[in-house]
Amino acid sequence: MELRENAGRVAVIKWPDPLRIYYFLILGDDELPAHMSPFQGFGRNWVSLHWAMRALTSMPADIDERTHDAADIAVQRIAGGRRLSWYPLDIAALEELTVDQLPICCVLFSGAGDEAVARRIEAWRAKVNFAALHISQYEGIGISGWNFQLGLLRDYCIRKLRVAAKNLTGKQSQVVTRSDVSWDWPETTLESYDVKGHNIAIPNHMAMARVGYTLQPSVHFASEDEKDYTDAIIESAGAVLKFRRAVGNHDIFALNAATSGAILFEPAFFRGLYDRVHVPGAEGKAFRRALRYFQKQRGLSPTHGEDDKKFFVTSKMARVISGIRADELRTQTLAVGLLAAQTTTPVVRLTPGVNHVFTALSDYARNVRAERPEARRKAPRLFAEIQRQLSVAVGQERVDFIKRTSGPLKIISDAPLEWLPIDDLPLSFRRDCSRIPVTPGNVLMGQLLSFEPIFVAPSDFRKVLVVSSFAPTDPLRDLLSGSINIIRDAWPELELVHVKVSSIQELEAALNQFGGAILIFDGHGFPNDKKPVGKLEIGSQSLDVWSLRGKVRCPPIIILSACDTHGIDASSHATVANGFIALGARTVLATFLPVDCRRSAMLIGRLMHRLAEFTPVAVRAYGRAITWTEIVSGMLRMSLATEIISELAGPPGSAIFDDLQGHANIEINGLDSHWFDKLIDRLASVRGLAPSAIRPSVLAAVAKSDTIRYTQLGNPETIVLSDESLIEIALQALVGTSDNQISG
Repeated sequence: MELRENAGRVAVIKWPDPLRIYYFLILGDDELPAHMSPFQGFGRNWVSLHWAMRALTSMPADIDERTHDAADIAVQRIAGGRRLSWYPLDIAALEELTVDQLPICCVLFSGAGDEAVARRIEAWRAKVNFAALHISQYEGIGISGWNFQLGLLRDYCIRKLRVAAKNLTGKQSQVVTRSDVSWDWPETTLESYDVKGHNIAIPNHMAMARVGYTLQPSVHFASEDEKDYTDAIIESAGAVLKFRRAVGNHDIFALNAATSGAILFEPAFFRGLYDRVHVPGAEGKAFRRALRYFQKQRGLSPTHGEDDKKFFVTSKMARVISGIRADELRTQTLAVGLLAAQTTTPVVRLTPGVNHVFTALSDYARNVRAERPEARRKAPRLFAEIQRQLSVAVGQERVDFIKRTSGPLKIISDAPLEWLPIDDLPLSFRRDCSRIPVTPGNVLMGQLLSFEPIFVAPSDFRKVLVVSSFAPTDPLRDLLSGSINIIRDAWPELELVHVKVSSIQELEAALNQFGGAILIFDGHGFPNDKKPVGKLEIGSQSLDVWSLRGKVRCPPIIILSACDTHGIDASSHATVANGFIALGARTVLATFLPVDCRRSAMLIGRLMHRLAEFTPVAVRAYGRAITWTEIVSGMLRMSLATEIISELAGPPGSAIFDDLQGHANIEINGLDSHWFDKLIDRLASVRGLAPSAIRPSVLAAVAKSDTIRYTQLGNPETIVLSDESLIEIALQALVGTSDNQISG
């Protein structure tokens, strides 16, 4: 299905599978920005639907799911199939829908404490004469959530599908017939696991419950020892990892690329929070004290002194602040839990300490931006300090757990965990990584929804829009243009649409006229380290990307060949990259810092080479589908190797460079996890040094490189490259039930 909302408003609706069950969490009316939670930007209506988010864990994705064994369904989920289709939708948007815009099996949840929304749902159902299943917290309105059983959902879906039988294929009708059985799985109690009732473990509990385990009743968990929290996190994540390993490997995994091996998650506050909220008088003083308490936290264990304990008991404002923050944390915890439950992925909750790296990030950013060469010589030391602080905040126990997992990593955090050192190499160069920022909260929630995979053939990647926005007198204006002309001659199969724009209106026109998947923006970016909003320079104009919402068609893949498009020292969440995510991009390759224009042009050239030559053969070479995450991650690894070799061995074009780069490319594209260490060994041999002697110089080159300044945002793992022999099978496996059912 293709359904995306802005603040709960439906933009596009397509329902590809009539046998799938679609779940809608109905929020109250659109809220003004002033009504969003002040610390992270969540709509206040989410709180009333926490119960529904927990309930979704036990809901089947389609009518056929519960006719299969739970273990077989788990295999399909780990392969990326059987995705749960759940979407938030505000009540006013629901009231605008007509019967022909709705799926056959449609379940609506109304929130606790919002009786008016529940009654409006019933009035809408009566008005449009549509039999949606309404699950409510109110007796006499819809179906009581307290007494809900899967048999009610089964009866509703079978009844609706029988009425719509003329719209089903013969095989789909057969699925409906065989689905008219009990949907209850046998209870399997996980007796060996002590269920700790705390946000740090809830996502893993949800993942285990979704594969059919019945957990023991939870026991409230709190401790003054930080190690107890770490142990609880590793224990809960380890239970999910143990289950995944027991599932083993299956042929179906080749149809879709690997789902995340782990999710690394840490909430945050808005940056510049004190400037966002103004409370006068005694209440303002209490507000600032409570806020300082939460902002100073570096660990998960409470750090209340006696004065703090008394303050939070006696101050009404402190209790209000504590309650708002608790609601925010529970909202995103449940949403991350639903994401984890989709693929049975372990979630490793981090600590607030990762957000305290901001000062070190600012120091490094100022150094990178400094024009004096002597200042830039500090870069290796400053980068090493960032990595040291990240390592301390994450902790060795979590690093060891990450090493025990396999597959790509999903980062849900504002902190650049891509730079966490894993055996000296930044995490995103050890493992394929993508990241979802956690501010603002409502954008985060949109990114945590179940995105339908986009299956593409290599030919779909060949149409690329390149937008150059330099002023006519800018000396960089023709740098990428020259590279593009060379690319056109070398790879004529690429359909490069190159447009030079000098105004925002021309940019809008270029986007709306382009129907392909990839946009490369070539121009200047302006950081928001001092100003609240990051911008792009379009001719003589400055563009706030967020202002384009509703005006342009945004391609799913955005490549930003511009400086500071997601600054590590940004003063707010309003970066250029986040703006493109808000426009609807599936993924954005963004820059943490300024990037050298020539190296950026080389990186774009390498990407074009990868699209033209690597992607057509990669699926056959690997014997499985690959994702956009892998395509970009491999490109960045090769780019980093280029910078290291150029710094320590010889320039591009020299014999020693070609030899070292050739070996590195083969190892990187061959998915050799030791490519970096092997590169160090070869460099040591060339320089006549021991590997341990040259390693510091290699790490210094990494710290100064442009390549580490790129980050993959959004959900690039949901863009799946396959060839014709796999696409049809994969679509049926991942959509779920339409014709052929694929099990483990």
